[in-house]
Amino acid sequence: MELERNKDLVDVERELRHWAAEFKLGKLPAINFRHEVDPVIRLACDIYVRDPHGTRSAWLEDLQIRLSKRPSLRGNIGSDQIASGCWDLLSAPPNATSKIIRIARISKSGAVPT
Repeated sequence: MELERNKDLVDVERELRHWAAEFKLGKLPAINFRHEVDPVIRLACDIYVRDPHGTRSAWLEDLQIRLSKRPSLRGNIGSDQIASGCWDLLSAPPNATSKIIRIARISKSGAVPT
């Protein structure tokens, strides 16, 4: 069972493991995890840590500025979507993530919650 995320601390390795699993399921707009997803998740985590109460538009602007400085990441059209997914999880209320995971497990198993 996945542990709850702490809004005051970002475990980058944990986020990378989560997004690697999402990538393997084909849920991300990327072809290569190491070159497209990993660096965007790392940047998204850093942006969030530096400004946890910032606006999504400010975070996206910061992301685009940072991506423009990294030639290997320029033109990564899925970067906004990947980073936004990361920020959604990081900024979700503590119980929201575990509820989402529980619902997903229930729907896959076909069991009805009691």
